[in-house]
Amino acid sequence: MVHELRRSWFDPTCVRLERETEYLAHLKSPPDVILADYRMPQLDAPRALELLQNLGLDIPFIVVSGAIGEDLAVAIMRQGATDYLLKDRLRRLGPAVRRALADKQVREGKREAELALRASEARFYSFMNHSPALAFIKDPDGRILYMNNTCEQVWTTSLSQCEGKLDHELWPAAEAARLRAGDLSVLKSGNPSHTVEELCLAGGDIRHLLSYRFPFDDATGSRILGGISIDITEQIRTERALAAALAVQETLVKEVHHRVKNNLQIISSLLNMQAELCEPEQQAVLRDSQLRVQSMALIHDRLCGNNDLEHVDFREYVETLARELFAAHGVGTDRVRLRLALDPLSLDLNQAIPCGLILNELVSNALKYAFPSARTGEILIELHCDQEDHITLRVADDGVGMPPGPGRKKSLGLGIVDVLTRQLG
Repeated sequence: MVHELRRSWFDPTCVRLERETEYLAHLKSPPDVILADYRMPQLDAPRALELLQNLGLDIPFIVVSGAIGEDLAVAIMRQGATDYLLKDRLRRLGPAVRRALADKQVREGKREAELALRASEARFYSFMNHSPALAFIKDPDGRILYMNNTCEQVWTTSLSQCEGKLDHELWPAAEAARLRAGDLSVLKSGNPSHTVEELCLAGGDIRHLLSYRFPFDDATGSRILGGISIDITEQIRTERALAAALAVQETLVKEVHHRVKNNLQIISSLLNMQAELCEPEQQAVLRDSQLRVQSMALIHDRLCGNNDLEHVDFREYVETLARELFAAHGVGTDRVRLRLALDPLSLDLNQAIPCGLILNELVSNALKYAFPSARTGEILIELHCDQEDHITLRVADDGVGMPPGPGRKKSLGLGIVDVLTRQLG
């Protein structure tokens, strides 16, 4: 046998064993192949094969005998022998061993593939059943092929109850029709979809799901539908509660702005009433204060009507305030023209009020002092924002100009402008 194996280009290391104890001891380090005579005084082939199978070892077992008949050969093959051959035909030994080793390699590859498949399936089922997302698979007709534990928990049912069922067998008619329409849309278009669904469970509980559906092919190439849904019921409840709270807050803020505007208008009216009881010089001072109050009231009036309760459309505010100042000072635009060069710009409340007061002082000063004795001219208001978000508010006129020299009297209005520009940085 060694000679025949070498003739077939093997380089065998052979061990001859005659007793059961020796045989079992050597099986602890399994050989590549076992060659057994059918009849031996202490250990025959059927017993050796039985011991091998009891240990669960997959080792090619070839019976080599000079006296085995056809019936015994068939019996030993049924018992699990790999092959058998007669001693007078030992030239077949090399090819038989080579074939047996090749078959073993195929079996090992198959076993490894099966183990890998089982491990992969175990990972898949473990992963899916521990996932917080609902996952399901349907065939083209809409029958459920698979769903994970999360589906069972949310749907309050089990895979055994749902497997092979159609939507209309599990859900109310309207719900089933909607689900089926969504499935068919994905299967026909081949494009995934994602929607927020409202699902009414058997007990009347409403669940909101963010659902993703997608087509894919199974191992046979058949197109099937996969779906993953995330239960966003609590998020929806929280969002609705926040939206309700925000609506209440917006209402309160608008009410605050409305009340502030009303209070400022009351103050303006009180100043106007007081002015009527004063001397002309005092009336002018009170009128100036009244205009300052009105400039602040106008900002709160704009905020009352805005969806954005924190920012003022300052371009629109400038246009309105300037025209109101012209009217308050009794200056017609046919004598003093108002020219506006305004960028669209929003300012928050902390910026808008100081800027409004500054604008009030500068435009009021120009209207009062720049055009004496019915002089004509122009007042220019510019509002610009550069690329670095620096804002420029500029008021200019072509009137008589401010008194020259460092000794000119500084008015309250210009003092207010000075304080507010420092406050704005």
